[in-house]
Amino acid sequence: MKYDFDFSHMPDYVLIKTGEFSVVEDFYKLLKDLTDSSNWRKGSPQIIDHRSLDLQNMTPNDMQMICSIVEFYVEKLGNGKCAFILNDHIALLSAECNRTKETGIRTEIDVFSSLAEAKKWVLGK
Repeated sequence: MKYDFDFSHMPDYVLIKTGEFSVVEDFYKLLKDLTDSSNWRKGSPQIIDHRSLDLQNMTPNDMQMICSIVEFYVEKLGNGKCAFILNDHIALLSAECNRTKETGIRTEIDVFSSLAEAKKWVLGK
């Protein structure tokens, strides 16, 4: 499994779980498949569970590529929230997400270590 969409939590959020996933290459396809899905609603929050990923070899250049991919899909994503759940390298992704916010992307992005924390943030609780 590269990724799986769980739309059963809509309209609150869509839960996306990744498995055997090439962070940069598959993230582009993930956003394409998400925004092309008949279940997708523009502006819906997303929780992307990347806890099974090995991010040890992720570079700042990879992070810049991910930010560019998000920028490319921002119109189809709409004004929403995106919570990433990670086990490792939270600080690296958080720093890049903050840089992304400064570029004017309308999607709010934050990083968490648990599903419960991500849900609380996405739901505004």
